Amino acid sequence: MTNPHNHHATRAAWSLAAARTHLDNAVTNERDTRRAEARTIAAAGAIQAWRPMPGPSGQGGHGDLVGRTAVSTLEPEYRDGHLARLATSTTATLAWLAAALRLPAGDPGQQLAHAAPTLRPTTAREITLWLDEADTRIRDALGRDPDGHPLAGVRCPRCARRQLVAHTTGPRTTWTVTCTTSCVCTGPDCPCTMPVRLADVAHIWGPTHPLTTGVLAAA
Repeated sequence: MTNPHNHHATRAAWSLAAARTHLDNAVTNERDTRRAEARTIAAAGAIQAWRPMPGPSGQGGHGDLVGRTAVSTLEPEYRDGHLARLATSTTATLAWLAAALRLPAGDPGQQLAHAAPTLRPTTAREITLWLDEADTRIRDALGRDPDGHPLAGVRCPRCARRQLVAHTTGPRTTWTVTCTTSCVCTGPDCPCTMPVRLADVAHIWGPTHPLTTGVLAAA
């Protein structure tokens, strides 16, 4: 039976993977915009440099047009924007986590997602905190909602509220269902029906639990 901490780490890893994809697209748009702005500024500077200047004989001139034209064809430099810096720092954090866990080479986010189900529960708990924090930063920067979609009409076995969320971002074998953040397991006697019940862990049901298999069947 998979520990709920591992389920949470897996959920967080695939949610972050989706957020990073959205961020990569936004970074491309940001860089295109900043590149276009740099070109506009460079072109304005070139026009200013080519303005008519009095010559030795009192007649107007434009100076070294050939030399200035050659310089203007160079791609202007520009600095990375906020989103690009966020992408870089997120990747660096994931690389550090992957290295600490001695995971195989490759995209660190993907490696963490694949490793999450097999981590020690205590390690998975700590990894979840890192991944959720990175995911929140990205989604806040992009103005995107948290990952997952509400399960209409389905009640939580613990609190009986209809506030369950299905997380189906990753492979079907990693899909989970969670309740609200304020609904936590009370331990071995909790009526939540999680196979492994741990006090103070936010409720999460794995891909083989009836709550989740219903989502799988409807997908």
